[in-house]
Amino acid sequence: MSSSQNLGGATRCGRVVGPTLDKIIKNAAWRKHTFLVSACKSVLDKLESLSDSPDPSSPLFGLSTSDSDAVLQPLLLSLDTAYAKVVEPALDCSFKLFSLSLLRGEVCSSSPDSLLYKLIHAICKVCGLGEESIELAVLRVLLAAVRSPRIMIRGDCLLHLVRTCYNVYLGGFNGTNQICAKSVLAQIMIIVFTRSEANSMDVSFKTVNVNDLLAITDKNVNEGNSVHICQGFINDVITAGEAAPPPPDFRLVIEEGASENEKGEDGDGGTSKIMEDGFLLFKNLCKLSMKFSSQENTDDQILVRGKTLSLELLKVIVDNGGPIWRSDERQVLSLIPQNSALSVMSIFQLQCAIFTSLLRKYRSGMKSEVGIFFPMLVLRVLENVLQPSFLQKMTVLSLLDTICQDPYLIIDIFVNFDCDVESPNIFERIVNGLLKTALGPPPGSSTTLTAVQDITFRHESVKCLVSIIKAMGTWMDQQFSVGESLLPKSVENEAPGDNYSNPNEEDGTTTDHDFHPDLSSESSEAATLEQRRAYKIELQKGVALFNRKPSKGIEFLISSKKVGSSPDEVVSFLRDTTSLNPTMIGDYLGEREEFPMKVMHAYVDSFDFKEMNFGEAIRFFLRGFRLPGEAQKIDRIMEKFAERFCKCNPNSFSSADTAYVLAYSVIMLNTDAHNIMVKEKMTKADFIKNNRGIDDGKDLPEEYLGALYGQVVKNEIKMSSDSSAPESRQSNGLNKLLGLDGILNLVYWTQTEEKAVGANGLLIKHIQEKFRSKSGKSE
Repeated sequence: MSSSQNLGGATRCGRVVGPTLDKIIKNAAWRKHTFLVSACKSVLDKLESLSDSPDPSSPLFGLSTSDSDAVLQPLLLSLDTAYAKVVEPALDCSFKLFSLSLLRGEVCSSSPDSLLYKLIHAICKVCGLGEESIELAVLRVLLAAVRSPRIMIRGDCLLHLVRTCYNVYLGGFNGTNQICAKSVLAQIMIIVFTRSEANSMDVSFKTVNVNDLLAITDKNVNEGNSVHICQGFINDVITAGEAAPPPPDFRLVIEEGASENEKGEDGDGGTSKIMEDGFLLFKNLCKLSMKFSSQENTDDQILVRGKTLSLELLKVIVDNGGPIWRSDERQVLSLIPQNSALSVMSIFQLQCAIFTSLLRKYRSGMKSEVGIFFPMLVLRVLENVLQPSFLQKMTVLSLLDTICQDPYLIIDIFVNFDCDVESPNIFERIVNGLLKTALGPPPGSSTTLTAVQDITFRHESVKCLVSIIKAMGTWMDQQFSVGESLLPKSVENEAPGDNYSNPNEEDGTTTDHDFHPDLSSESSEAATLEQRRAYKIELQKGVALFNRKPSKGIEFLISSKKVGSSPDEVVSFLRDTTSLNPTMIGDYLGEREEFPMKVMHAYVDSFDFKEMNFGEAIRFFLRGFRLPGEAQKIDRIMEKFAERFCKCNPNSFSSADTAYVLAYSVIMLNTDAHNIMVKEKMTKADFIKNNRGIDDGKDLPEEYLGALYGQVVKNEIKMSSDSSAPESRQSNGLNKLLGLDGILNLVYWTQTEEKAVGANGLLIKHIQEKFRSKSGKSE
């Protein structure tokens, strides 16, 4: 037999595989591994007679498909032995084959008999031996496989590979191995999602910084120079692949019917395989991060560590992601309500870090979500002055300090929320929360803070307030400097009071920093913005008064010219303003004074019940308000409803009186069927009996009444205040009236009603339900 350095013959693959097979023969247990030794010797003899013969369909460069199967078979046999002295050289050989791009092809679960599929699974399987050196060798090989531009690991096989690295991290006892596993996973995320962004396998990508991965968690497993060892481990794998250019005779097919070099430059033609794998991995990470402990084992540390690792990897994706992920950032946001009630500090810190990245990079498509999660994640902690968690509040103050140093971001929050009549006042609550924290607990109040903690909070809050002032000053300086440079071109043709217009408004596209497309009148824009903010404050006063005394609230809004004086304009206000109390709307519509009566008539006439089932018409009608408690008010509203329904459906009943009586009967049935306090429920026969002779002395068809009874009993008629899916309001109606739709650079979404958010578990659950229903609609 030849010397070790000359083993393997003339082929490039043989020169890598030959020395490994020789080492396996020497390390094998002769009696136990007789078949393995025989296979290795046979392949060594075969390699001596082979020469490079390019075959694009072969998984091993330079060999035919049949020769490739024969050459790689001893490696599979070695991995199956579970004998460390044989497994280690097999893993080392696999690493070299992947790093030198000598192995190539697509690895997916649809081809379980393929050689590459078997090799990847065999490598993952030996990780279960529990030996630390083999764990590191497996991590090294798996990263080299993903890093190779000639190997596309897809679908379930990719998930299995990631799961193997997870298991090393969660089940390992060696701190260095755990950090290496986390670093390998982070590097895999960067590689997979960089390729998804470019829709190409041949891309350059950044190398993960191991020190950054330990900023929040796993500081306790850092054993001396573990960080340095792991960083060198990652660098060695990445540079090993860069040192050897891949063979030129092979192209992976990343889209149906097109090779990587043949696909269109714009990437059209649907989602490619690379992008599909990216989305699959992304969604599975989201699922892993939302797993909860069982009732039997609520303190499951493995589960908590798994959730934490998933959130860390999602943070890596978000931090390095580009425009392609703008359609899926809501999936990441869904993690916030799922994990909001957890007391694990590392999870809260990761949530804040992910939310900050999403806010800075992807806020243009998430106005509604930001309006929900900012109060829930940030403001509820910031506004807790007396008994806050020190670490939680410091995390929130750090988040706010980051936000406040970005001039465009802080201005975007002010413009898109505090100057939008349909949105919560996030900027105002930030400033007020910082002011309260800077002032400290009120004198005489009971607090859990120590003197040092209180001083620290005050110092950090003042820093944030100063950053806000500096950011706003910086933004104004930038606008005036840019405006002055463009002034000679535009000042001749535009008056200072011209309305703001957004060039992106027509096609509905916006950008994060597209706040000033028209720079010819910045000073007038600032004044207009101030007027709109003042308008919102005045409008909110009127809404608050309406929610206490509806008639006085409408009078105030009309007198202050926030609402028009005609009944139709008041109706638009009642239907479009989300923060009105539905019960107060019902009370106002039931008033007997002349103007509220006109408003009620206009309100009912605004509905179109044409060709609508009677039960569905009532259901649709009552989604916008809650019926008042007084019988006379209900009587006036339902009488008008009956008249309107008969006008829209003239052949439905003999007269409006029939519809009026039946409407009352349906409301009584709804209360009877769905009120838990009512023990003796109304039967179908009772309902039919109660409605005998209501159609001008004649009976309505029993089939009709029976069907109506079934609709109401099976599906409760929910009024606005108790509906889990309230009627979608025209959220930007008032913005159009004010001209705000031209300046709001975030995408318009139907905004949920603003509520004071505290650390109340029931409130968190309520917000979760809102987000789930919103996510369900968007899907």
